[in-house]
Amino acid sequence: MICGLINIFSTLAQELHFGRAAELSCITQPALSQQIARLEESLGVKLLLRDHRKVTLTSAGEVLRDGTHQIFQLLEETTRRAREAGGLDDFRLSIGLVEYANVGVLPGALARLQPCYPELKLIRHDINADMQIAALQRAQIDIGFGCANRDLIGLVPADGSVRSQSLLSAGWRVLMHDGHPLAQAERLSLKDLCGQRLIMHARDLHPSLYDWIQLEWQRAGVCPHIVYETSQVQAGLQMAQSGLGCMMLAGFVQYTEMPGLRSVPLAGLDPVAWHIFWRAGETRRLVLDFLERVQEEAAVCFSP
Repeated sequence: MICGLINIFSTLAQELHFGRAAELSCITQPALSQQIARLEESLGVKLLLRDHRKVTLTSAGEVLRDGTHQIFQLLEETTRRAREAGGLDDFRLSIGLVEYANVGVLPGALARLQPCYPELKLIRHDINADMQIAALQRAQIDIGFGCANRDLIGLVPADGSVRSQSLLSAGWRVLMHDGHPLAQAERLSLKDLCGQRLIMHARDLHPSLYDWIQLEWQRAGVCPHIVYETSQVQAGLQMAQSGLGCMMLAGFVQYTEMPGLRSVPLAGLDPVAWHIFWRAGETRRLVLDFLERVQEEAAVCFSP
């Protein structure tokens, strides 16, 4: 029983947000609160401090967080060794990736990896960058791919348990019907889009990036008129092609060229970077080989 409680606590200690932790743990928020209270009662110590603004760990909570992280790493390594001892090589590669961020380096990297691992089985989890860190720490995925603006402060744990590398960075673009009044502009600003019907990615695809964009709108003194939030690039493109709105998109996201669609650079937003995440101290040869090939593909595909 206590193992289940500690697993839930580990998720909350990573997220420091009851709503997100409850979603990741597949339970309701009240149920999560009850489980944490049971764990604190069982241990006889307070693990969390919570007010209406934030959740923080007590000293005891920090000790439990760090210790359970080591246990999860040991469990993953022990499981791998047990499979190897039984003569069963593990050719499963589990990655976290949001469908919206469809970047071309992955097919190339996998194509180069396949001959070395003919029995490779790819398992994909459709989770955003905000959720991938916890998934890596719980050994639910081996590799994560996600977008982040500016830097990774607040996303990658300060304890160094998860490593990251920026694969590429690109500015923003606005896609619209070529008959749109703004279609012939060489560059657009946020204020140019004031009053325009806008299409952008749904918040649950990347909450922190979405909230940052909203903050930049506020700083620019613009109230965006968002008419559609989508989790699929193609759906947004079809709407833009039909003249139903202007679609905001990071420059490196691949999309199918569609007739009658114009792409214009957008100024006023910092570039967004596409990162790869993995566990520090990773030893699986399959994961390390995949990391190397992704990095090589990114260098080739996005070199000046």
